[in-house]
Amino acid sequence: MSITTRTSICNFALSMIGDANITSFDENTARAERCRSLYDQVRKSILRDHPWSSAKKRAILSPVTTHPVFGYSHAFPLPRDFIRIISTNQECYEIENRHILANSEQINLEYIFDNDNEETWDSMLVEAMGLKMASKLCKPNTGSDAAGQSAAAEYERLITRARAINAQERPSQDIIYAESRYIGSRY
Repeated sequence: MSITTRTSICNFALSMIGDANITSFDENTARAERCRSLYDQVRKSILRDHPWSSAKKRAILSPVTTHPVFGYSHAFPLPRDFIRIISTNQECYEIENRHILANSEQINLEYIFDNDNEETWDSMLVEAMGLKMASKLCKPNTGSDAAGQSAAAEYERLITRARAINAQERPSQDIIYAESRYIGSRY
């Protein structure tokens, strides 16, 4: 069983576009430099695209002492490694300037964090990263964008599959309907 690394992901991407592999992520070549310059931003983008279970965290947030000027009673600083909200214990909130604004004393936050440890990623996240890197590296590395467009289309299909699998791996939620004056009334 091989270990997933930045280099192995980049080599998967490079092979998809018909380019030569790199021996190290830090080697002194133009190919490796392009991989380095794109890698972190592409990773963060992919982590925002889907609630990957291998990049999921939970945190209890407490408010800071400064309050929003209006609209909400408290501001809660987002964790440093925050990428995307999965859920909070709030019905009404918004994100503003790396804070969650809400009218409560505490937020139970489920979120996607900036997981940069490829060894902990699931296989679909590894494949997604390779496909997205291939789409970004194709034109600058090969001069053509055909394989890059193909990789981008495959990435979109993979995200659709990942959403379906994610739905199967989570228990269904019971729908709770709000009280309404129309329940039990006739037309």
